[in-house]
Amino acid sequence: MKTKLFFLILLSSGIFFACNSSKKQNNKTSTKSENTLIGKWVRIGQTGPIGFEFKDNGLIAGDFGNDQTVDVIATYELSGDTIKFIDKEGQMCKGYGQYKVYLTDYYVSFDLIDDDCSGRIKTTMGFWTRPDFDNLLKTLDDEISKSPEPESYLNRARIYLATGMTKLAKDDFDKYLLKDTLNARVYVNRAGTRFPNDLNGVVFDCNKAISLDPNNKNAYFLRGLALYEVGEKMKACDDFYKAIELGFTILKQAEKERCEEFWKNYNNK
Repeated sequence: MKTKLFFLILLSSGIFFACNSSKKQNNKTSTKSENTLIGKWVRIGQTGPIGFEFKDNGLIAGDFGNDQTVDVIATYELSGDTIKFIDKEGQMCKGYGQYKVYLTDYYVSFDLIDDDCSGRIKTTMGFWTRPDFDNLLKTLDDEISKSPEPESYLNRARIYLATGMTKLAKDDFDKYLLKDTLNARVYVNRAGTRFPNDLNGVVFDCNKAISLDPNNKNAYFLRGLALYEVGEKMKACDDFYKAIELGFTILKQAEKERCEEFWKNYNNK
């Protein structure tokens, strides 16, 4: 039950639902080369607010209650669009976690590449935005009122995800997808907003994402959660196994209890 709840929290917060970082001059979206992680970022999820502060000396301070206290300090190494988190003196986990970084003027997200630490995954999950997100939202509101460009809706949706406003996020994802039906990541984003009340919608969005990007591990994982909830356990475990093959290795342990019997079929082939 704890494992199930843990991953539902990850999904509803937008974990791993990586963003489109393409450059668009008229709405302040920028590529990572024009931006920086340095500074403070916040996220509001089901477990409450979390703050991160990336420092220019290679340290990152985590504030799990976003109450201006430092709860953990880690180091990070940024190389191109890849970041490596290394816990200082093993406060959370041994080893490191490696993620792909998606960064714009409005938000940042980290897409799992390699990490076996559930605690570190949980604390890096989701979309993050700047502490002055009210001002960012106002900027986007003004842009949309003048010229409702799809990218502006997408930027606003992901700030909504970062600040726990999933219904508003879904509304903006809906508007974006009316104009761009070929973005697999946005379908995964929208699927995350449908939990737990629209599981058929989760499956629909993940099917669309997989049809566009057959190697999208997040879509398989999220579809597996929805299928498991509606009683399609074998199909769900098939999806979890596919997600593991594509790099979601932590599921080997996280879903072992639920899927061990089904996964024996793979091991016997």
